[in-house]
Amino acid sequence: MRQGFSAYRGLALAAIVAMAASMVGCGPPKYTDYDDFMKTPRPIVAGKPYVIEPPDSVRVIAPSAPEINDQVLQVRPDGFVTLHLVGDIFAAGKTPSQLASEIEEKILRYYQDVTVQVEMNGFNSKFYYMVGEIQGPRTFTGRDTLLFAFLANGVPPTAWPEKVVVLRPNERAELIRRMSVDMREMLETGDLKYNFVIEEGDIIWTPINPFAWIGRIIQNLLSPVDPIINAYTTPYRLENQVTSPRGQNNRGF
Repeated sequence: MRQGFSAYRGLALAAIVAMAASMVGCGPPKYTDYDDFMKTPRPIVAGKPYVIEPPDSVRVIAPSAPEINDQVLQVRPDGFVTLHLVGDIFAAGKTPSQLASEIEEKILRYYQDVTVQVEMNGFNSKFYYMVGEIQGPRTFTGRDTLLFAFLANGVPPTAWPEKVVVLRPNERAELIRRMSVDMREMLETGDLKYNFVIEEGDIIWTPINPFAWIGRIIQNLLSPVDPIINAYTTPYRLENQVTSPRGQNNRGF
């Protein structure tokens, strides 16, 4: 029985190694939509205007209207903010300047000459996404680069930095652009030509490298039978441990 399980283990390992050997040179397809990510001249921040959404918070600046000046407003799940004197205003989907213009228009019912500004107080609604061996949503700041996102929380040894893929959906959440980046080459040569500024909604996929993939497959394949193998081999190992090399019994009786 022990020989049967050992043979199974050996055959499984051989099959996996053979499969992996054929896949080492493979990986994700090479995507080439570079022109859609790289802008000339190269920007230092994302180019899209910031659109307010829940659960962002904003600050109203209106020195001539003390009732609303320096008020911090949390955007509710329904998209509204509530401001003294003005009441509920729908803020979702508007830029800070658009919201400021609407507040200014409404507050003129109470003041003759008021200038209103709206500044962002909390950027809570925008993200980009790390998937694969580096995971987790990241808060969109408008200035993070691909290199920063890749290195921010460390790179696990299971990652495949040569095969990083960046995906960019459009405003309708449809995938429209993809590009492949060799992050190892970027780090080793210092060539930052593909180190673009990340936009809201970008997806950065770091696949698992072939050797880590082999290890996981072996672990998953053998884990169901390991308890059975251990059940049959443990008595044999214990017997060897209590028997001297000369075959004499060392159990004390």
